[in-house]
Amino acid sequence: MNSWVYILMLIIILLVFGDAVAAQQGRLTPEKLEKKPFQTWPIWQTIDTDERLRILWIDQTYVPYVNAGSEVCSHQLNKFLLSKPYKWEVYVASPNMPKRVYDNVRCFDLHDHATFVDVLQRTHMIHGHQRTYRKSMIALSRTTGIPFVSWPHTEQYVRQYKDSWNLPSINGRQFTVFNSKQMKEQVRIEDDTSFVLFPPVNYREYMVNKEEHERKYVTLSNVNDNKGGKLLIALAKACPDIQFQGVTGGYYEQIKEKGIPNLRYLPHTDTIKEVYATTWVQIMPSKEETWGRTAVEAMSSGIPVVVSPTAGLRECCGEAAIYCDRSDLQAWITTLKKLSEDKEFYNKRSAAALERARGLDPLPELDRCEDWLSKTVVPTKVSGRMPTWLEKNMLFL
Repeated sequence: MNSWVYILMLIIILLVFGDAVAAQQGRLTPEKLEKKPFQTWPIWQTIDTDERLRILWIDQTYVPYVNAGSEVCSHQLNKFLLSKPYKWEVYVASPNMPKRVYDNVRCFDLHDHATFVDVLQRTHMIHGHQRTYRKSMIALSRTTGIPFVSWPHTEQYVRQYKDSWNLPSINGRQFTVFNSKQMKEQVRIEDDTSFVLFPPVNYREYMVNKEEHERKYVTLSNVNDNKGGKLLIALAKACPDIQFQGVTGGYYEQIKEKGIPNLRYLPHTDTIKEVYATTWVQIMPSKEETWGRTAVEAMSSGIPVVVSPTAGLRECCGEAAIYCDRSDLQAWITTLKKLSEDKEFYNKRSAAALERARGLDPLPELDRCEDWLSKTVVPTKVSGRMPTWLEKNMLFL
């Protein structure tokens, strides 16, 4: 009898305080909201009832507050779809996100239950790229009959779920968009239920005029441990005649060291093109990297890239990059010095980088992805029901 009392008390606590606790788990804090004021964004109130196709993204973070590869990738797809406003409408539900329109994407707080259900009733697909809400989105798909599309971008995601990827409970409504071919090869999945879309980088949007800016920095974007924050510090100390800069990332602990004269740190930014304008060489000494969006962005301006030989970076950069083992500090030092001292070598690497970026023009693949979503994923939607009051409170704890 006592155990049932405790269980009942726990359910009551979750129902009453669930939203408050869940909201605190979101990465979008009041401090971050202040840094990117949303008051100038348009307000939206009603949901249209026309026949447009509607995507609902459910994720813990979104641009412009977190501008990591996953968030930027999903936003690039959203922008492409919304370039056809007569056909598509896109919503993003994320903790603490203001109910505003950002770059034509309708955003709102994930824990705004009334808005969530209103959007869900007119949704054709549920999308998400983070592991955080995977189970919740599967439950939603099972209940509502709406197909679920996952976008795994990390090795951790695949490692956690690759042995239980296919879910009988939503059989026929489960789809995956992989960010590289090597990622797809790690999961047993039918071809018609998956799509490979390299993170879209339109080289035209990242080109920087070399004549207008002084490029003098070796740049590392996101200075956490996986991306190479420690190696950046070691390189700066070992090469005092070369200028280095690290761009603060949007997730994980950022590794920084003050007092190094030739190393500066820049804040997290949604205007990364300004960073490339000052970048001489881009480095990516990542331990794990399933693709390499940053490399493609840098190569779009002919910036040579030096990267670690992960499977994703090899697929992304091909022959355009210079590869150095993450643990071999001397190899990185030697490479940077050669790029600095041998102008002909630098120019060859620059030309190769630019050619690779142009060869990864995303527009044809975005067209194919849109066609796949509309003709393969959308038709699998079946009749279901909306989540109950209890389910709404329990979904995103």
